[in-house]
Amino acid sequence: MSDTLRQRAWEIAEQLAKAGGAQARLTAVPDGYRVELDLPRADNDHDHDTDGPDDHHAALNVLALGDRWGHCHSPPSRNGGTARETVWNEVHYDAAARPDR
Repeated sequence: MSDTLRQRAWEIAEQLAKAGGAQARLTAVPDGYRVELDLPRADNDHDHDTDGPDDHHAALNVLALGDRWGHCHSPPSRNGGTARETVWNEVHYDAAARPDR
């Protein structure tokens, strides 16, 4: 895969980690890279905006930098009373080669 694509994925991972206040994971997928960040939450934490290292708005802005993105939620009953959210972002080789990138 191209160095440009890998650099783009690392930049997204760094920005997502900063916005989420945790370490992001970068893994290779067949046509690019995937960045994931786990965001542990107290059961009622989803209703509160924050301005600190765990900033939902900043994380959403970073996710928009990728070619595909999403969110997974695991309820507190599966995680010892703490809801777990994972946001993910993918950058793909074909999308990075587009002239509008």
